[in-house]
Amino acid sequence: MRKKKNILGIIGIVALLLSLAAPMIQCAPGEVAEEEGVVEEEGVVDEEGEEAEIPEKPAKPVRLSTGWPTTQMIDTLTCDETWQYMNMGSIFWQLIYDQLCIMGPAPDYEPLPMLATSWESTDGRTWTHHLREDAVFHDGIPVTAEDVAFTIENLPKSNPTFSFADITLEPGTSVKIIDDYTLEFTLETVHGGRFPAPWWVPVMPKHIWEPYKDDMTSYPNDEAIGSGPFKLKEFKPGQYIWFEANEDYAWGDIPHVDEVVFQAYGSDDAMYMALKNGEIDMIGYGGCSPLVVDDFKGVENIEVIISQSELEWELTFNLHKDGPLQDLDVRKAVMYGIDRDSIIALAYNGYAEKIDSFVYPEMGEHNPDLPQYDYDAGKAGEILEQAGYLDTDGDGIRNNPATGKNLAFELIVSSDYTSEVKAITMIKEQLRNIGIEISMTTLDEATYESLLYAPTDDLWDIGMGWATPGPNGDWVWEYARSYEGGGEWWNAAYYNNPEYDELLDELLIERDMTKRKEWLYAMQMVLAEDLPYGYLWRVMTIDPVRTDKLKGYVPTMGGVANWFNPWSYFELRPK
Repeated sequence: MRKKKNILGIIGIVALLLSLAAPMIQCAPGEVAEEEGVVEEEGVVDEEGEEAEIPEKPAKPVRLSTGWPTTQMIDTLTCDETWQYMNMGSIFWQLIYDQLCIMGPAPDYEPLPMLATSWESTDGRTWTHHLREDAVFHDGIPVTAEDVAFTIENLPKSNPTFSFADITLEPGTSVKIIDDYTLEFTLETVHGGRFPAPWWVPVMPKHIWEPYKDDMTSYPNDEAIGSGPFKLKEFKPGQYIWFEANEDYAWGDIPHVDEVVFQAYGSDDAMYMALKNGEIDMIGYGGCSPLVVDDFKGVENIEVIISQSELEWELTFNLHKDGPLQDLDVRKAVMYGIDRDSIIALAYNGYAEKIDSFVYPEMGEHNPDLPQYDYDAGKAGEILEQAGYLDTDGDGIRNNPATGKNLAFELIVSSDYTSEVKAITMIKEQLRNIGIEISMTTLDEATYESLLYAPTDDLWDIGMGWATPGPNGDWVWEYARSYEGGGEWWNAAYYNNPEYDELLDELLIERDMTKRKEWLYAMQMVLAEDLPYGYLWRVMTIDPVRTDKLKGYVPTMGGVANWFNPWSYFELRPK
């Protein structure tokens, strides 16, 4: 999914070497900032005829500069799956485009009005949204119900990542325009939960996108006209994205900075050095590695903000492939055989916590009675012994009683996941101690993802999987929807359980929060007992941020910026 283009001329080798220590951004944003000097105006009088004092404009615009690894840079502004699946894409569109409503910051994470001022539904199927009447697109054209209807009717067809029921609307939903600022949506099924339907979707200007409605991904979107708090100023693929504040923004008292720059760096080390030197103010998404956090502690004008993470890691067991992983006892033994505490200490420098569910431990919907698989090598060995897995040939690895073959599994992981590669190295040693052999296969991320979500190809046994449910994560339960029930898209484990599917269907239409909690408790128990996924840990998010020029960082679950938290970009302001 990540793409990179490198063009080396006569001086290309020198440029490549410099990129290891210097940002890949070109000079345009910095040059403009330096050219903007103090401007004084004369000859203006007030209502009483006296010369008025006009505040001097600042010598430089107030800029928020954020650093991004080149692997996270989007190559185009086209509205494709990168808007959801790449870190930068998920932030980019939230700065440029308005949503109908937005998830508020911690601790409540409540839906807040954005383009829609209010919404209501009496039955969960028919939803009425009332829009702001003063919103305009960046080109000056007013935003109306026509634009919202056009987006909802066409965007999910071109970009299916916006088609989930708890994010926007599934295909087949009808949209009725009541007047210029009122719409009515009628869903095929009831929409449950705290948020309205739809909500998390970029509203696109119909007057620009209509010629491309049959394939909205075919439009290059070079000008990126939206109605959000920032406008696109300049985009250099692989180098930077430069935004400027939308002075006509109609919603709320935001933004507070004049510019935002997404700045590319050729390596994490170069990005970290830029932060220490004050070239950037924060890391654009996800913070820094836990292995380097001590390098930022005590550095002048840097504060280290540590947040509980949105990112969960789990083992994905391929339940399609014939073999001993079909045996629940083997999966249980694997989980009991992993010493998560030691892995957290060594691979993550202690900045992680064990998990047992897709629901975060601090959330009220977390089931406290789930079975635990804390490290117990003796218990793991006992389970395998009782199930007939013995070392019959004396090589230290147990044998499958059905075939006589060694109990050996291939575990795939992306080479980009450096801490997880280290963790798997430790898992290999730990599982060998209980008689299970693990071979690790590292793949480039695109190949890894293509294999992970194709369990029926039987090219792997276990995958190092991950999830980022966020505080309103009904969508994450689709990871376990049965293939026969339509779960083939995200169900990497090839798990099939009609009972679970029924619980999920009930959850998605339930509007009573007490009853939703019951469904969530039951679903968590089913997955913890069946183990299609073996939950491992949740890595803390560590954000070193500059405090010399700006204030107002907004940490939430997952740090100061992530796919459901653009609030730091909105709220940061000069000190």
